[in-house]
Amino acid sequence: MPMPMTLPLPRRRPGRPRRPGALLTAVAAACCLLAGGTGAAQAAPAAVPLTSASCPALMAQGEQDGCVTELQNLLDTHGASIVVDGDFGPTTAVAVKGFQSAVGLTVDGQVGAATKSALYATPTAAVRLTSPHCAVVVRQGERDGCVSELQRRLNSRGAALTVDGDFGPATLTAVRNFQSGNGLGPDGLVGPATKAKLYGEPVPPAPTDQGSGRYAAVVGYANAALNAYLPYVWGGGHDGPTGPSIGTCDGYTGIVTPCPADRTVGLDCSGLTRWVYWQAGAGDIGQITDNQIANPRFHPVAQGAAVPGDLVFFGASSSNPARVGIYTGAPGGVPTMINAPATGKFVASEPVSAHSSLIGYYHYS
Repeated sequence: MPMPMTLPLPRRRPGRPRRPGALLTAVAAACCLLAGGTGAAQAAPAAVPLTSASCPALMAQGEQDGCVTELQNLLDTHGASIVVDGDFGPTTAVAVKGFQSAVGLTVDGQVGAATKSALYATPTAAVRLTSPHCAVVVRQGERDGCVSELQRRLNSRGAALTVDGDFGPATLTAVRNFQSGNGLGPDGLVGPATKAKLYGEPVPPAPTDQGSGRYAAVVGYANAALNAYLPYVWGGGHDGPTGPSIGTCDGYTGIVTPCPADRTVGLDCSGLTRWVYWQAGAGDIGQITDNQIANPRFHPVAQGAAVPGDLVFFGASSSNPARVGIYTGAPGGVPTMINAPATGKFVASEPVSAHSSLIGYYHYS
């Protein structure tokens, strides 16, 4: 992983605005460089519409056919970014749970009538703006269910937008008009204050340091990310504010092609650790793995002295880290962590030993 250095912002797709708040240093936050992996996916069976009589009424893990191909394509349309191979395995099950969580369905990982209907919803099924499946700052160029929800909320406040899930110029103008009419800076960026005003709710207060309780809080927030089925996104979590964001395709090496990061909301490994420590009141511990391991408030400790909430770093050396996770203890004597592993996967709990090149455990004080 290269040392921190300022790089150009990512190349834009035609019509996609530059994200002025994005850090995007050291190649897409230089996190989990070894995790993306490369390799050819097996050819998937031809897609079969989920409403076809050929597809079971209730799809579940273990199925292998064109119905699963269609399911995986639809999940990717909704931001899952998984390999499309026609095999309903554990990753697809987690992607189903993530979609169900985002759109307010019962989270069971099975694809019945309600889930099928939501997957085919046009426009994109709405996702509550305060959900972790929405970027902390929703902005022009985004296309997803968070934008559908934004457009519906703006329409309820007097706008007349087509609800298509596409944050284009008309939506930008409507956002600015709403902000101007509600005492907010009309910057067109839909952050916490604008979201709160759209819902008639108070703006969430900034987290306060929880002192000796911060370590348990870090684990609690990591578990919340785990239970929300948040996808790994290359560069996710580094769009200025802490929290989920759309990523970047600069430096992308993942197995899912074409690169899904610049249209998917989620977190990479250091984006996750940055977010949970911020929520626990520790402030911004650093944008990327290099920054976090070099943060003077972190110091190495032996595994036996580590406490749940400490960080675990992997890579060539302490000056060249490539991955970071959140230590959660050693149940049954097995050191375990929560981390964002790789493109096509989701925030996961794994043994520390599942990853090579351990640098060590780091405690915040």
